[in-house]
Amino acid sequence: MKTQIQIRALAVMSIAPMLLAAAQANTIDNNWSGVTGDRGNMTAFAFQADAGNFPASITPVGSLTPVIELTRLTFQRPNDSTTPSFGTGPRQLTDADTPVFLDVYTTMTSGAFSGYLGSSSSSVTWASTVQDQAYSFDFSGLTLSSSTKYWFVFSEDNLEGDDTNFRLKLNTSGDDLTPGQGKGYLVNDTLQSLTSSGAAQDWAFAFTAEFTPVPEPTSATLLGLALTGWLVRRRCRQ
Repeated sequence: MKTQIQIRALAVMSIAPMLLAAAQANTIDNNWSGVTGDRGNMTAFAFQADAGNFPASITPVGSLTPVIELTRLTFQRPNDSTTPSFGTGPRQLTDADTPVFLDVYTTMTSGAFSGYLGSSSSSVTWASTVQDQAYSFDFSGLTLSSSTKYWFVFSEDNLEGDDTNFRLKLNTSGDDLTPGQGKGYLVNDTLQSLTSSGAAQDWAFAFTAEFTPVPEPTSATLLGLALTGWLVRRRCRQ
């Protein structure tokens, strides 16, 4: 009986953190500076889960695991009437009704992206956005390392290769040596974003990322062993 109780307790202890994480909204926030001029038409930005004001950027505290599944990225449209750059040229958006996705890459070199990992499962049109309001992109099955830098690129399709631009709030302040939500989002890394004109900048986007923690293998193994032991014990008693 004592062994059975210990096995059940181990199973509960192993699965409890996973159930708690699943019940809560796990977010990464890189808040807007509030500076009126911190806005622009942008093509791409760098993302790293443990960057910026980490660990204060994570909610709930301590919920960020070494590997996460990204589920949503939310941005803010500036409180102005300026539109993205429309047209048919490089990095231009066709028109306000064209669906825009977010593509994900591992690398940007001289404005070109490589290491395609996937795209958002949902899109946004400029016509559907509202001044000073949020808009979001959903993701499905996108697993990322929390300590790795990725590139998110606005695109007119959910395939590799295309890039366009969209308008949003961003952060241009701070310095590159001090962790923060602007230039210090990635410390000692001045390559953080790409404008619609193709200029690389040391700016960070204002965003909220929603994610699902991915349990470490040791936790999953402990849970499996605990449940297996409990089933074996139950069969033996029968």
